[in-house]
Amino acid sequence: MKELFHDPALYDQAVTHRTWAVENGGEDNERLEFLGDAVLQICVTRLLYERHPQAREGELSQTRARVVNTRQLAQVARDLGLAKEIRLGRGEETGGGRDRDRLLAGVYEAVLGALYLDAGIDAAFANVSSWIDRATTAPTEGAKNQLQEWAQGRKKSTPVYEVEHSEGPSHAPRFVVVVRIDGEVVGRGDGKSKQLASHAAAADALSRISS
Repeated sequence: MKELFHDPALYDQAVTHRTWAVENGGEDNERLEFLGDAVLQICVTRLLYERHPQAREGELSQTRARVVNTRQLAQVARDLGLAKEIRLGRGEETGGGRDRDRLLAGVYEAVLGALYLDAGIDAAFANVSSWIDRATTAPTEGAKNQLQEWAQGRKKSTPVYEVEHSEGPSHAPRFVVVVRIDGEVVGRGDGKSKQLASHAAAADALSRISS
């Protein structure tokens, strides 16, 4: 992505982890990551608003949560080739930092923030636009399986799905489902069927766990 920048120094800062800056001097990418998080939110929100004119606020919020999460952003970073560009300190490098989802997601946000400073909101918007369709159309059927694996591995528990309420006419109902782990609500989703609402709740839970 460096070739997109008028000021290559901004890109270099965006891919500089604090461990590298401590060892070598210069600025790290944490301030750019802070900025990029806000830029990402507005870009994703605008794109979903424009591309899903019939979607309700709850559906848009759930889709945004599925898109703007650590796992998804880390994959975007990998697809853009940022993993090999990150400047890491020796300890972080040997410890496998280059493949950590949270670190990669932060680098992507920093690069997006740098792109915004370098070329403006339209450039940032175009970058997010280049991958958001793939992210929003990715199948969600695996969300329940992923959440179950996480719950069993981390909590030694199994997610429980409950219909919180339903609304709308009988010919076009909408269901709101919550998912609990150890009695605590960890996700909420809605959909045209209980199954779709359950998948949305699992995706919501995963986004919260990953954030």
